[in-house]
Amino acid sequence: MKTTPRIIVGFLSLSLFAFADTSTDQLQQAQNKLNQCDYAGAICILDGALRTAPDLAEGYFLRAAVREKQRDSIGALVDYANAIKLNVSEPRYYFARGSLLTRLDRYPEAIADLNNVVALRQVESAGYQKRGEAQLGAGEFASAIRDFETAIKLNPKTIDAYFLRSQALLSMDKSDAALASADEAIQLFPTSAAAYHERSKIKSTLKDRENALADLDQTIHLAPDEAAYYKERAYLRAALGDGEGAQSDVEKYNLLVRANRSRPNLQLADSGR
Repeated sequence: MKTTPRIIVGFLSLSLFAFADTSTDQLQQAQNKLNQCDYAGAICILDGALRTAPDLAEGYFLRAAVREKQRDSIGALVDYANAIKLNVSEPRYYFARGSLLTRLDRYPEAIADLNNVVALRQVESAGYQKRGEAQLGAGEFASAIRDFETAIKLNPKTIDAYFLRSQALLSMDKSDAALASADEAIQLFPTSAAAYHERSKIKSTLKDRENALADLDQTIHLAPDEAAYYKERAYLRAALGDGEGAQSDVEKYNLLVRANRSRPNLQLADSGR
């Protein structure tokens, strides 16, 4: 019996749907493995999916994310490049690669990727903030500030943009403006330990240790279980000649990290560095 073209087309369409369903299932399985921190398992699933469907952009994208978790930056960049080659209009791919390139201090390449993100999604704050981070790393402080301000305008609740703007302003020796940016963050997020911590760091950089200590006190009041804050306060107290207070913070720091043996015990002598 002859098979008509219509039957062939219908059969191929059903096959393609089944193929797409299989790929989607494999991506979900790999995502589940990634969420469970089973990176080898995720890679195994994605390798199989990509052998079957070598044009599966999402497969390369997800495998790149897994490779990042494995600290395989070279492999991740190769997979991001393949994903982008297959789908040049997907901003998530550029954003992820730009973020990785920023962490690798490859700022011009990162900025190029993040330019694409901004072009594709002009009304989303994340692209501007991430591009600002790359510009900050590249020493392009004025451009970074413009991007952080755009990010804040698009999403006033993006707290990290205020911190990053402060850092850029401080790098331009605009200390008053840097503090004003930190003040704005505290006004908008009055219960944020991170906001007070950021202002404390700025004041410490400016050698205003007493006021830096006051902000760090408030930081610890808002986040009393964060060991790193006690370590910083121990340094500040030691610098201000408060040995007893520094020792108290050292003891609290060690108490909080005792369960995490990857962090060494802090000694009082260390806090005076």
